[in-house]
Amino acid sequence: MSAVPYWLARLILFSMLSLILGSQLFWLWRVHRFLRSRRRMWLRWVLGVPVYLFFLGLLGFFVLLPLRLRGGVNAPVFVSLFTQLHQPEVMVSIGLWVTASTLSFLLITLVQASGWIFRQVRGRAGTPANPRADEVAVERRHFLQTVTYAAGALPFVMVGYGFLVGRQRYTVEEVTVPIANLPPALDGLRLLQLTDVHASAYMPVREIRRIVGLAREIEADLVIHTGDFLTSMGDPLEEAIAELARVEGRYGRFGCLGNHEIYAVATDAATELCAQRGIRILRGENAVLEIEGARLNVIGVDYQWQQRPQQSESGKPHFLPDVEPLVRRDGVNILLSHNPNAFPRAAALGIELTLAGHTHGGQVQVEILDSRWSPARFFTPFVSGLYQQGANHLYVSRGLGTVGAPIRLNSPPEITLLSSVCVGR
Repeated sequence: MSAVPYWLARLILFSMLSLILGSQLFWLWRVHRFLRSRRRMWLRWVLGVPVYLFFLGLLGFFVLLPLRLRGGVNAPVFVSLFTQLHQPEVMVSIGLWVTASTLSFLLITLVQASGWIFRQVRGRAGTPANPRADEVAVERRHFLQTVTYAAGALPFVMVGYGFLVGRQRYTVEEVTVPIANLPPALDGLRLLQLTDVHASAYMPVREIRRIVGLAREIEADLVIHTGDFLTSMGDPLEEAIAELARVEGRYGRFGCLGNHEIYAVATDAATELCAQRGIRILRGENAVLEIEGARLNVIGVDYQWQQRPQQSESGKPHFLPDVEPLVRRDGVNILLSHNPNAFPRAAALGIELTLAGHTHGGQVQVEILDSRWSPARFFTPFVSGLYQQGANHLYVSRGLGTVGAPIRLNSPPEITLLSSVCVGR
């Protein structure tokens, strides 16, 4: 399995954004038609003004949000406006509406397209005269209308469930990782992984405190954080790290940074805040632990970007270009990389175990013909769970928080407990 090409990842992202924009234009058009059908002018104004203001605010939000996420809008007026929009009730409402309305638009479009294709095929094939033709046509239109309404309503029900129930059903995933020729002192080593907390309006500090309470009940030898402590600028990074630091490990606590620390211009702040609380963030460096005579080499890297084709021509490896000198042959190596797409390169370097997050398990997973499908598959072959390449392994955690859509369906948030076990000695 290999990472998705840069051009394909960008095409998929552009298609998703186009779908979201198209869905909002569709709903705006439907609302406009509904309002024009009202005979009373005062009713049009009463209903229309708040609706049009909502869509106008939504447009402004999506123009401002990407700039603010990357720290590109710092004028006081924009910062103040973003702060007001960043309130939990606003963010959650926008996230729920955009998610449900986009999925609803997609299903309605598929149903209507299927009906159109059926009519075209039936018309070209020709049908014998039917004295009940008009009655049949009415019944067919009624059936199609009913299916369209059901398809349009279903996403709103699913999103409601994913928000109220799915995103807060925290699970403890216990995973056994076989490692070849593992020293006896490291056999049964317990690693607790926390990732993608995404402190934000979707993940308030009180919810992080609840997660920490569950994690503290687990006796871990090593606590690992694999990035995305927050989502964007203005999120409660310090409070989140203060809570997470209450989870302790027998041999220490280590971590790496994710892409959202970069977006929020918080890489240095997150590193320093973690250091103050006893969590060492590894940024292109390693830490060697001596455990009863055995060496455990923990390597951490900043977020590994999906490189553009011209960047690949530099002659350096696509991922982990400067990691090889950090790998030790006299012990077991563990790589902390927020992006799981670095795994093939890590395996080629002989790193026995890679821990990653980033995908959230897609946040939504659907069972299709005995296989699982999720949006994350558009960007990586490593969606969630344990993967193997040769004698080396990758574990991708579904993480704890959410981004974009504040929902989880069939992809519950997880606290991960990995136990090493020796094979092949």
